[in-house]
Amino acid sequence: MIDLRSDTVTKPCEKMRAYMLQASVGDDSYREDESVNYLQNYCKDLFQVEDALFVTSGMMANRLAFMSQTNPGDEVITEYSYHVNFFDSAPMSAIAGVVMNPRHSLDGILRPSDIEQALYSKQRYNYFAQPKLISIENTINGWAGKIFPFETLQSLHILAKEKKLSLHLDGARLFNAHIAKGIGLHEYAQYADTVSVCFSKGLGAPYGSILMGTRETIDKARRYRIWLGGGVHQTGIQAAAACYALKNNLHRLKQDHQLAQYFAKFLLEIPEISLNANTVETNMVQFRLQSIQNSDDFLDRCTKQGLLLFPWIPGIIRHIVTHKYL
Repeated sequence: MIDLRSDTVTKPCEKMRAYMLQASVGDDSYREDESVNYLQNYCKDLFQVEDALFVTSGMMANRLAFMSQTNPGDEVITEYSYHVNFFDSAPMSAIAGVVMNPRHSLDGILRPSDIEQALYSKQRYNYFAQPKLISIENTINGWAGKIFPFETLQSLHILAKEKKLSLHLDGARLFNAHIAKGIGLHEYAQYADTVSVCFSKGLGAPYGSILMGTRETIDKARRYRIWLGGGVHQTGIQAAAACYALKNNLHRLKQDHQLAQYFAKFLLEIPEISLNANTVETNMVQFRLQSIQNSDDFLDRCTKQGLLLFPWIPGIIRHIVTHKYL
C-alpha cells in the first residue's frame, strides 16, 4: 500500500530509533530534560531567536502562539484557507478565546491590503473585538504546498509594526519552503514575532513541533502549555527524534519536491484529471476530477489498487503528498 494522504504518515527509520534509545531524559516540566534542552537551544541558534519551546504538535504550537499574544475576545486576522481557520477555528475560539477574521484571497496569499481591509471594514469601538494578531502559513496546506512569498512576509512585518499587531508564522512546513527557495530559516524568523515548525511531517520524526519567539512570549507559552496538559515529563526520547530529523532529513526534502513534480507529470496524461502543474511548488499535488462525480468512489478504487489518497472538498482530491518512506 502506497500512502500519499499526508506527510504525517512517515515512520522513524532504524537509525532514528537507535538515536532515540540513546537520549538523555529528565523532567521537562522542571526544565531538566537534557535532550529537550539541547533541541530547544539548537533551534534557537538555527532560527536566531531568543527562546524556543518543544510541544506535542503543530496545533498546540499555534494555539500557544495565539494565547501568548492575545487576550480572550481579541481578533486574529488570517486567510480563510489557512490551517488555523480551516481546521482549527473552533478550538481557537473555545480555548484561546479569540475571534477569527478570515479574509478570502484569490491565490491564498494574505497581503497588507487584506489586513488594511480587515482593520477598517467594521467598527472598532473599545468594547468590540480588537485586532491583535496576524497569522500566516508557509507552506500553505490548503493551496497544495504553495510557498508564501518572502517579500510579502516582509511587507506584513512592516505593517504589523505600524499597526501594533503581532505576526505569527505557522511554519508547519516551513522547512519545505526553505529548501525550495534557499531562504535562511533565520531570515523567515526575523520577520515574525512567533514561528512554529513541525518535526513530524516531511522530516519524518514521530512527534512534536517547536514554537519560537521572544523570551517573554515563550515564558507565557510555557505556562499555557501546562494549562493545556502539555507538560510532558521525560520527553527527551521524542526530542532526540526531532533533533535527528533536523540534522539528517532536512535536505532530503528536495527529493520530495522532485517526486511531486514527477507524479504531476504523469497525472497530466489522464484525461479525467485536471491539474495545473505550475502549482506544484513543494511536496503536494492537488487535482480535480473532471468526469468522475463521486470522489469517494474514486478514492475507493485507488485504495483497491494500493494507493491511499485523502479528499479535500467535493470534486477536489486534497493532495498527493510525497514524503520520506523509509
